[in-house]
Amino acid sequence: MKRITLGTRASKLAMIQTQSIIEKIHQQWPDVEIAIEQIRTIGDRVTSMPVSRIGGDGVFVTEIENALQERRIDIAVHSLKDLPTAQPEGLCVLTPGPREDVRDVLVSNGTLRISAQGVLEGTTPGRAPRIGTCSLRRTAQIRYLCPNAEILSLRGNVDTRLRKFEAGEYDAIIQAAAGLHRLNLQATLEGKLSYFPVAQMLPAPGQGALGLEIRDEPAFRELLAPLQDKNVQAATSAERTFMRRLGAGCYLPVAAHAYIVHERLVLRGLVTSLDGQRRILVQQEMGWNEYGILENAERLGIELAEKALAQGAYAIIAEIDGSRVQEQQHV
Repeated sequence: MKRITLGTRASKLAMIQTQSIIEKIHQQWPDVEIAIEQIRTIGDRVTSMPVSRIGGDGVFVTEIENALQERRIDIAVHSLKDLPTAQPEGLCVLTPGPREDVRDVLVSNGTLRISAQGVLEGTTPGRAPRIGTCSLRRTAQIRYLCPNAEILSLRGNVDTRLRKFEAGEYDAIIQAAAGLHRLNLQATLEGKLSYFPVAQMLPAPGQGALGLEIRDEPAFRELLAPLQDKNVQAATSAERTFMRRLGAGCYLPVAAHAYIVHERLVLRGLVTSLDGQRRILVQQEMGWNEYGILENAERLGIELAEKALAQGAYAIIAEIDGSRVQEQQHV
């Protein structure tokens, strides 16, 4: 294979992520010529309303997947958390390593901070802190941690969100740590960052990981095989299968985090109502080592989802889905 084209979203962060994949490919296949095609998705073009109102799943990937199926590109580089848990026929996803920090981070003016226990500190008595996010998952969890918070919609790329914060539109905003780290913004935001403990703000399935979507063809599987990280793939597969079995999409307040410790694959999952007051938190684990089978990791996700459903998760998801349908009918 002499020449390939990578497709990605048209943003600074997406380009940094794509360049990191190009470097990894060249380390293994130095003679391959690589081109990049930037693709603007509907999620990039429509920033005036929440993602849940413009389609939810697939708003950041559909146009890129179309280019892949039409053979205009050969590999799609995604933030894995944006990728629906089920791929179109003929496409598959490989996960490279390492995985970035999975945590969410609070960006504030320094007054509001997250304590080591996950408590929001520095709020002014009698005044609700204005916190910006477009994620229902984050909204529900921050409402649980700080019921009086005023949650304001926040869309756009990382630079746009930070500009709105600096302009004083919010007291704080919530971002994925992975994006800030890849953009190397820690120094610029020194004194303004505090990280949510994973136990208090469970991440989106796949958060911090990249997903390489390809046509399910031997040539591309062989090309990317050296980049695949089996442990990262196992953890993210368990998380994404948990969400898929629940019938939930990226837009719903469903969270999951899997990690490997002492040859155990541990998976935690959360389904919560939008006000954060009804929460189904479940956990399960299995043995895992370098010889583990990815299908077993997926089975772990299914079993944990079944446990959540047995505790009433379906009712929460159905209620939120119904509200979303009503919202879309008024768009």
